[in-house]
Amino acid sequence: MSLERLLERIENDAREEGELIVARAEEEAALIREEAEEKARREGEAITRSFHAQAESERLKLLSQARLESRIELLAAKDELVEEVFREVRRSFLELPEDRYREWLRGAILRAVVGGDEELVASARDRELLAGGLLEELNGELRARGARGELRLSQDVAAHERGVILRGDKAETNLSADAVLQRLRAENEEEVSRILFGKREERGQ
Repeated sequence: MSLERLLERIENDAREEGELIVARAEEEAALIREEAEEKARREGEAITRSFHAQAESERLKLLSQARLESRIELLAAKDELVEEVFREVRRSFLELPEDRYREWLRGAILRAVVGGDEELVASARDRELLAGGLLEELNGELRARGARGELRLSQDVAAHERGVILRGDKAETNLSADAVLQRLRAENEEEVSRILFGKREERGQ
């Protein structure tokens, strides 16, 4: 074989080998590109799912928070309405006409008397009421019932606005307006809630 033909053959073989290497390299590059694209697609889908899950979690969190805040505001509004009812009850009680208040105080003391010789610690206004004839009337009624009629007015003046404290040897009974209204509220708050809202209100629910 001539040198020229040999060189030509070597050149052809080298070209074919080069083309084969290039083709293989392009195939590998295409495969790498496909794998990279698939990986990027999977990662993109995972990120999208993560974003969706995070967004849904945040939505549920905000919804739950809004519901909780709404419930708290509703309970606060109901509590304020009940509070307003009892404020009005207190105001009405303290503004009773004097004859009606006198009759209430007379009945409250007679129901609370145990020994008939208790000391009455009265508010400033009620001291005047008792000293003006009510104390004598109470003792007279107790004696008419066969009980001791020896109630007496203390020199102490109670700090509360209206009402008295019956102070006996072993116990005392608070008939101040605030104490009576507190007991009234404790006994009737649930019923007031039922009347206001149409059903029994469970506290803390």
